[in-house]
Amino acid sequence: MTGVHRRRGRLSKEGRRLLGGLALLAVFTPVTAYTLNAAIAHVQSCGTEVALHVAAAPELAAALEDFVAAGGGAPSRGSDVCADITVEAVSGNALGETDADVWIPETQLWRNLPDAGLHEQWEVLQDSTASSAVGLALPAGESADAVLPDEADVALQDPRQHAASLMWIIMFGVDEHTAQGGDGTAVMSATEAAGNPDLQAPTGAAQVGQFEYPMLARADLGEDEREAAQNLLRSYKGESYGRVLAEHGLGTAISQSAPTSPEIIASALQSWDAREDA
Repeated sequence: MTGVHRRRGRLSKEGRRLLGGLALLAVFTPVTAYTLNAAIAHVQSCGTEVALHVAAAPELAAALEDFVAAGGGAPSRGSDVCADITVEAVSGNALGETDADVWIPETQLWRNLPDAGLHEQWEVLQDSTASSAVGLALPAGESADAVLPDEADVALQDPRQHAASLMWIIMFGVDEHTAQGGDGTAVMSATEAAGNPDLQAPTGAAQVGQFEYPMLARADLGEDEREAAQNLLRSYKGESYGRVLAEHGLGTAISQSAPTSPEIIASALQSWDAREDA
């Protein structure tokens, strides 16, 4: 017989190269697929590139930094605006110290704070982008079954500085059961309580509400920056966003009722001030 014979079952050089390439791809695909797709989308669809500065509540800022680093906020289908997104941790009462384009505080209560002028300066893009339980942070191991929040002695912080305390006095008012500091049960969010091993996150009867982390945009935000913010918002729909939130102790977005008006917030703060001055 003439001609070149190849041993059965032995791959050619080209076949071995292809197999090796596929093996490497199988190893790296789970890690890089999302980032690779985002990079491809960036190269293919960027018609405009902008910088987008996001100010977020500290616990959410940490999650967003991880999400953006993995490709979150890449342009969605039909959009040609790409953004260099920077995330800054900003507490709700310190917004005046930043020049952010997008603001994601713990709650819309900060936007409606009377005399701050934030209601006119910031527009709501999404009512909720994440969630965290708010209520009584009981000592670790203590059952919440018999808790009556409206009768509990609670230790609050300054409601103009602390969102959970502001939410509490709006819901339950200010009376002999409420005090700044003191020996009562602390009012906190779940993420705040997680930082103290002696406390447990509000659950069951101890939970009275939730932070909703709304996404807000400056009223005078440019068209391209607004589109970049919308791309970030659209990217939340993927499964990876929910995983990142869970890793940082946050829940997914919630359905939220109409935000509390500035008049109701002002009344609650007046009651607080009157008690402090008494």
